[in-house]
Amino acid sequence: MVMTQTLKERLRQTEPFDGSDQEAMLSLLVASAAVRGTLNDICAEHNILSSQYNILRILRGGPPEGYPRCEIIDRMIDRGPDVTRLVDELEEMGLVERYRSEEDRRMMMHRITEKGLQRLREVTDDLGSVRSQFDDAFSEAELQRFTDFCTTIADRLE
Repeated sequence: MVMTQTLKERLRQTEPFDGSDQEAMLSLLVASAAVRGTLNDICAEHNILSSQYNILRILRGGPPEGYPRCEIIDRMIDRGPDVTRLVDELEEMGLVERYRSEEDRRMMMHRITEKGLQRLREVTDDLGSVRSQFDDAFSEAELQRFTDFCTTIADRLE
């Protein structure tokens, strides 16, 4: 069995937590940082940012005509103010294409290209090792409970 650090050891904290709610929140932040760090590293190997990976995933799941910028923002995990810049960079790499909407010429639409789909597949394949760590560490029921916990947290804080 692998011995893991306790949260207090990881944070080098000598004082007790203010309560189990604080410990749970900090545990979630530490776990999130670990997952994000790994995702960022894998995306960097493919010359994109994790937020750009998120945009590519959104566009892949969208309708053939794509999405306007506001729809991309609404669907993002992290809704940062720099979506236009991120999409501009994806377009420069040939991973996304932008065009004017037929229905509303004022609206710019965005869709993933074949090259973008290929890059997305490559990153997703490399993320398989991270996903397998979840599969190896937790049962299906535990993963579902964890998902439910995270959903509850997000719903209550939004």
